Amino acid sequence: MADDNAAIHQVSHFLAALAHACETNLGRSSLSLSVLAGKKFGREAVQASEQTTDPFRAVEILRDALTARGIMWDFAPFAGDKGTVFEEDGKKRIRLEFHTCMVRNALFRYAHDQKLSLCYMSHGVFAGAMERVMPNTTVHLEIIHAGPNACLKDLIWEDAS
Repeated sequence: MADDNAAIHQVSHFLAALAHACETNLGRSSLSLSVLAGKKFGREAVQASEQTTDPFRAVEILRDALTARGIMWDFAPFAGDKGTVFEEDGKKRIRLEFHTCMVRNALFRYAHDQKLSLCYMSHGVFAGAMERVMPNTTVHLEIIHAGPNACLKDLIWEDAS
């Protein structure tokens, strides 16, 4: 078990170092590249999954699909102060809480800032997966709070037509 943890720590450190190098060399364009890579992975992760118009069911489908791939990512809808589903600027939103997050762990291992390319990659994973699970929608993920123990993000969707 100690060897497994050491290997995970090394991969996390390498991944964060790679992200840092991309951000340094490519600047803000590294964010869009990361979103695109994440979207591709997200679409593939739920390729054989059911489709739904219910965002809460879509979150479950995504979590189950990632778990089936061996990716444990602790996220769930957050009731909080906004309730469950709310609308803002004509777009529907649900707030998600992310507890144990592989991206946050990798960034902390390397001592690198949150809200940069690796966070954007996770946004892409969600957007790509949710757009496949919730057909005919455009999906975005917006960071509300990035913290050391958990992050809050709004999952935003609107009709693509």
